[in-house]
Amino acid sequence: MNRKILKDTLIIDRWWYNKPNLTPDKNGNIVLIRKLSFGPLECYEWGLDSTGKPYELYQWCENDLYEDENYKKHISGLEMRQKLNYMIQLLSGTELENWCILYRKGIEMTAT
Repeated sequence: MNRKILKDTLIIDRWWYNKPNLTPDKNGNIVLIRKLSFGPLECYEWGLDSTGKPYELYQWCENDLYEDENYKKHISGLEMRQKLNYMIQLLSGTELENWCILYRKGIEMTAT
């Protein structure tokens, strides 16, 4: 596994992960996991929407041929916690332990 850390970004192979953010964005979403690929250009995002429900977002950005592949759907709290636990396992014991703290807070937020 090829891994590199930039300021608030972790690069693993072709995927770029953004640091989790517990502050709602302009749409009221709390983005807990965002991963981007630059070959092909696509984005996955998992978080809590403005009503506090877990969601998964996928965007194909490479060209218009697969635009219909884009989606945003609600997922269960369990699915969200599984994604967060995966990230915790991936980063535990690394220099990104502070990200794990944020992922654990995300788990607490989806436990209700």
